[in-house]
Amino acid sequence: MNRRLPVTLVGGFLGAGKTSLLHHLISEHRGGHLAVLVENPGALNLDAKALGGLCGAMRRNSDVVLEIPAGDEAAQMAWTAARLREFSQAGRVEQVLIEVGGTAEAAWLGRHFGLLPGQPDTFAPWAELSRSICVVDALDLYRAARSSPPDPFLDFQLAQITGASLLVLNKCDLVGDAERTACTRLLRSINPEAKIIETDYGEVPPEILLQPDSPQELSLALERKAPPPSGTGQPQPELACALYRAYRPFHPARFWDWYNADHAGLLRVKGIVWLASRNLLVGGVSRTRWQNACGPAGIWWAALPREEWPDDAEALERMQETWREPYGDRRQELVLIGEAKLLAGLNRQLDACLLTEEEYTRPVAEWKALPDPFPEWDLDPSY
Repeated sequence: MNRRLPVTLVGGFLGAGKTSLLHHLISEHRGGHLAVLVENPGALNLDAKALGGLCGAMRRNSDVVLEIPAGDEAAQMAWTAARLREFSQAGRVEQVLIEVGGTAEAAWLGRHFGLLPGQPDTFAPWAELSRSICVVDALDLYRAARSSPPDPFLDFQLAQITGASLLVLNKCDLVGDAERTACTRLLRSINPEAKIIETDYGEVPPEILLQPDSPQELSLALERKAPPPSGTGQPQPELACALYRAYRPFHPARFWDWYNADHAGLLRVKGIVWLASRNLLVGGVSRTRWQNACGPAGIWWAALPREEWPDDAEALERMQETWREPYGDRRQELVLIGEAKLLAGLNRQLDACLLTEEEYTRPVAEWKALPDPFPEWDLDPSY
């Protein structure tokens, strides 16, 4: 007989810290095997790759991390149902987590578990909803709620918050006590029944994060109506996602200027970069509307001796997919999410940050002398 697997949904706006939350969970979880399904826009699912790599590093080789393929709602539901059925029948996985993309509401997925009258029971034979989580960026929520003119994405965030049974107020280190209290008060006014946990870096203990809610609590969350529009007077801008990839290093000073400039309508930048002055290290980049972070994310495979490369064929095949001579796997690989009309222009701006032909043909040793305003990096990837 198939066992109905407990499923935890993890939603929240772009950059709120959903992947950080799951990263901490995988690092600290001492229970049975996990399956993590990640929905992300664009051709490059960085979250799934990062979480899959973490499972390997933690030697949790029986955990499963899969990307939910892009497609319409019906196609995604069919794919997800098939995976849940496989997990249930195989009997190895004990918990399933689904990370919902930052421009989606977790509640729409939750309504497929047969908890509400008249709603589909797509997953009910093999899985049951255990908890619906919304991760909230405290700084983003505070500024959006106080914005004048009204923030065009505030109503969308409030709708995400409405359908959760657990609210994780994240990045509390970026706000003061008064701001944090204001955020908590706003969350409570929108969703009075949800549990609220405050944290800095998504560090919620697994035993708390995976604690199941009752069917009554979950049904109440899924049925709850979003608050009335906040009066922006404007429809939410059309969002799009683009992948920027280049096999030439960035000039560090030009990329610094671009990265720290104000790009109205750009909501999220996430990925890896190759700075000409730091030819050894992979640069990890994360930018939200209010916060930038750039630091070391490892060492390029091309910079390591052959005996330190991975042994398994699948990892080597993935490496070869992005390998270009003469610099191996070094590259720019950034996901850009923002207003659709802006993305083409951003690609041109990033092209202008690359080394020119004259700079690129210089000896690599001379690249180190290029002006580089980025803070010093070490090999600690916990930026």
